[in-house]
Amino acid sequence: MKPLRSCLPHWTLSKPVPEDERQMMKTDHIQIQTPPPKSVEDYRLGYPRFTALISAHDPFLVCRQFKKLRARLLLLKQDKLSALEQRLEQIDRDETCPLFLGKGRSDGNQDRESILSEIELCLKDYDQFAERTNRMLGLAPANERDVESLQNWVDGMGCIARAETAYLSHGEELVCLAPAGDQALLQLETWVEDKLIQYYPRFRRSRFHNVSIDPHVIIYSGPWIKRMAKALLLFLITLLLLMPVVICNLIDTISIRLVVVMACTISYLLVLFALTRSRTMDLVLAGATYATVLIVFVSGTSGIQD
Repeated sequence: MKPLRSCLPHWTLSKPVPEDERQMMKTDHIQIQTPPPKSVEDYRLGYPRFTALISAHDPFLVCRQFKKLRARLLLLKQDKLSALEQRLEQIDRDETCPLFLGKGRSDGNQDRESILSEIELCLKDYDQFAERTNRMLGLAPANERDVESLQNWVDGMGCIARAETAYLSHGEELVCLAPAGDQALLQLETWVEDKLIQYYPRFRRSRFHNVSIDPHVIIYSGPWIKRMAKALLLFLITLLLLMPVVICNLIDTISIRLVVVMACTISYLLVLFALTRSRTMDLVLAGATYATVLIVFVSGTSGIQD
């Protein structure tokens, strides 16, 4: 019987290929093609297209708080706990063994043990509901502009049942689920976008309007609006800080300088109040700091001139 021959008689061990050459060999033969981004109109009419529109713009994620329903449930849960509390107090009053009231480890009253277990479950549910309600009520209200845009889209497309989009008519209890950003910057971005749409016709044909091919749907995804809004905000801040300094340098009368300080402080607070959601104490501190700096500057320059 002849011995078996090797299946690979001429096979020799090859040298390992370096990792960089291996990657080059792969890229020479494989071209990675990224699919173009889908537009809203690529989805079918109905909820597929409506959800695509909402997910394309975070401020469109709005929902109702259902304050009346939450208040109704909260009152019912509260009343149930009140009734359990009264039952527990009645059991304590009817207790015939004082030892059970003074030593919990020896308490053999099954009715008290049962009612306490029920109270614990109800309190847990009550606390969780109160915490969820607190979180929901703490969300930022939805922007009227975004709600109006959604309503116009729904009315124009007519692909969603009216009863299922009626939540958009409850503007007083609509909140936005998107994280709250810089309120001042967001307002300036909205203003810049509105002005570009109104006075710059080519803005609608920008390549950054790729979310939707509908000419009536304008969702800008580029960086220029944010940059322009930041530049405008920096200019406004610089103007508010340095304008009184320049004016006071041009005026020698102290009384007129004080009037300028008052006018600039009021303007500063009005801008803060309009662009941000500052609390009263924050406005007081900001106004006091701003006025103090200006008064110190005016006092210092008047002393130098004297």
